[in-house]
Amino acid sequence: MAPTPGSPDEIAARRKAARRTALWIALVAAAVYVGFILTGVIGR
Repeated sequence: MAPTPGSPDEIAARRKAARRTALWIALVAAAVYVGFILTGVIGR
């Protein structure tokens, strides 16, 4: 199934939503990473 091309506004909105989702995922991943580092440092 080929994706249907949307209007430029629709594509821009979809791109903005994808960027926001990726940013949230990156922030959660960074928080988990820092949490593991801190538990390793505090656990000594």
